[in-house]
Amino acid sequence: MALNYKPSVLERIGGPWALTLRAYLWTSPISMIFQPIIEPGFWSGNESRLTWFAVCLIGHLVFGAYIFFANKFLVPNREDKPVSGILMILIGMIGGAIRGGTIGTLIPIFGLTGTNGIERLPFAIIIGGIWIVTTSLIMDAKYRYQRQLNELVNEQNSLIGQQRLYLAKFADAIPALSKPEYDLRNFKLQNIFRDLAVRAGADPGNWGLIARQVYSAVTDLIFVSKKPSRVSELPHEQFFSSRKDAFNVISRTPLFHIPTVFSLYLTLIVFSAARILPIKLAAFSLIIGMLVNLSILILSKKAIQRSKRNSSFIYINTFVVLALLAIIGPTFSRGGYVSVFELQVFAIAGTVIEVIWIVATGLLMLTQVNRQKIIDQASIENELLRLENQYWVSIYQQVTDANYSPMFTLNLVASDLSSYLDSDQPAKTRGAIEFASSLTAEIKAIRNSIDIFSIESEFDRIVATWGKETNILWTHTGVGCPELVARRAIPAIEILILKSLRYGQASLISIELVSSSNGVDFTVNDNGGPHGTAGAAIGIEILMDLTSGTYKSVRKGALTIATATLT
Repeated sequence: MALNYKPSVLERIGGPWALTLRAYLWTSPISMIFQPIIEPGFWSGNESRLTWFAVCLIGHLVFGAYIFFANKFLVPNREDKPVSGILMILIGMIGGAIRGGTIGTLIPIFGLTGTNGIERLPFAIIIGGIWIVTTSLIMDAKYRYQRQLNELVNEQNSLIGQQRLYLAKFADAIPALSKPEYDLRNFKLQNIFRDLAVRAGADPGNWGLIARQVYSAVTDLIFVSKKPSRVSELPHEQFFSSRKDAFNVISRTPLFHIPTVFSLYLTLIVFSAARILPIKLAAFSLIIGMLVNLSILILSKKAIQRSKRNSSFIYINTFVVLALLAIIGPTFSRGGYVSVFELQVFAIAGTVIEVIWIVATGLLMLTQVNRQKIIDQASIENELLRLENQYWVSIYQQVTDANYSPMFTLNLVASDLSSYLDSDQPAKTRGAIEFASSLTAEIKAIRNSIDIFSIESEFDRIVATWGKETNILWTHTGVGCPELVARRAIPAIEILILKSLRYGQASLISIELVSSSNGVDFTVNDNGGPHGTAGAAIGIEILMDLTSGTYKSVRKGALTIATATLT
C-alpha cells in the first residue's frame, strides 16, 4: 500500500512513525528530570533525592519497554497499513498509566512518600495521550517528508537521465553553430515568450499557470550561466534547514500555537496541583493564574506580529514574564499543605515545559511550511520534466531527419509555440517551453567552454547579430573588470538593445561602457520611440536582477537613455 502524503491528523498519529524509539529517547530524559521535582517528598528533606530519580528512571524504563512491545507486537507493519489514530492514543494512555502506576507502586517500596499508583492514573493517562499525539505529529512531519522527498528526487533523477540522453544527441552539432545565427533564433524565442507573457497577463484563468515558467525560460535564454535550481541538484543543506536557522526564524515571527501550548500547560498544571493541593482550595488561584498566563501569550503574540524589528527581545520578555509569574504567583497562596518555595518550584517546572512547547510548536509549524514548499517545488519540477520529455518524443522524428540541428530544432519549437498560442492551447506550451530552456542551456554550456569571453568580442558579436537592423555604436573605456560582472553587464545591454528594436524601432543605438576593478557603469541611448509597456514586465524584472536594482530608464527629447551600475 502506497504511503499517503496528505494524511489527516489521526492518520499521522496512527502512522509508521508513532511509538518509535527515537520519540521515546527524545522525550524521556526531560520527563525523568522533571518528574521527581514535582513530588512533595522530593523537597521534604527527609528522603533521598537520588532514590526519587532512581524510582522515576525505573518507571520510564518500564514505559520504554511497553512502547517497544506495542510497536513490535500490538500495532506492527503500520507502514503498509496505518492503524486508527484513536487506537494509538489509547495505547499511549495505557503506557502513561503503566508508567504512573509503576512509579506510584515503587514509592512506598523504596521508603518514599507520595501519591500512590491508583491516584496517579488520571494524570498519567492524560499525559500518555498527550505524549503519543505530540511525538507522533513531530516524528511524522519529519520522516514522512523525508520519504516523500526521496521519492520525488529519485523520480527527478530518472527524468533528468532521460533528458540528458536526448540533449547529448545535439552535442556534436553545437560547436559548429554561428553565434549571430544562434542569437537571432534566441531573439525569435524571446519574442514568442514575450507574447506568451502578455497572454498570461490578459487571460490568467487559462494562461496564468505558465507566467513564472515563461520568466524562468527567458532567464535561461539571456543569462550566460545559471546555477542549479532543481531540488535534486541542490546540496542537502539547502532543503534541510539547520536548527540555528530555524531558531533564528521562530525568534522573529509569532510561530507558536496558543491553543496547543495553553491546553497542554493547563492540563499539566491542573493535574499536578490536584496531586499536592486540595482542588477546592487551589481552584480560584489556578483560574487567576491561568487567565494571566493566557493573557501573556496572547499579548506577546500580538506584539511580535506588529513588531517591525527582530522579535527576539519580545520572546525573551515573554519568557521572563512567565518565569516571574511562576515565582510571584505562589506567594499569594494561603494553604499550608506545601511551602511557597515548593509551589514556586512546581510553577517554574511547568513554565519551563510551557516554554519548550512554545519553541516546539514554532519549530513544527515552521518546518511543516518549509517542507511543503520544497515538496511542491519538486513536484512541479517533475511535472515539467515529464512534459518536456513528452514534447521531445513528439518532435523526435523531425529532429532526427534534420540530423539533430540545433537551429532547426529551435525554429521548430518557436513554430510550435506560436501555433499553440494562436490556437489557445496553454497546456501544450509547457513542455515546449521547458524543452527550449534545456536546449538553450545546453548550447550555452558547450559554447562557453569553447568561446573566449571578452567585452570587445561580445560587442563585436552584438553588432554582427543586430547590425543589419540598426546602427550600433559602442565604446569601452577603463581597466578590466571582474569577468562575472562583465558577464552580467552584456546580457543587460543586449536586453536594452532588444527593447529598443522591439518597442521603439530605433535606427541608432549607442553604448558606452566604463569598467574598473570594482565593476562597470554603462549607458545605452537609442533614438527610437518611447518603449511600450505591454509584456515588458519580464524584461524589466530580469534587468533589475542583473543590475541589482540599479537599472534606470528616462526619456529625454527624442532619446531613451538607460543606465546601470554593476559591482
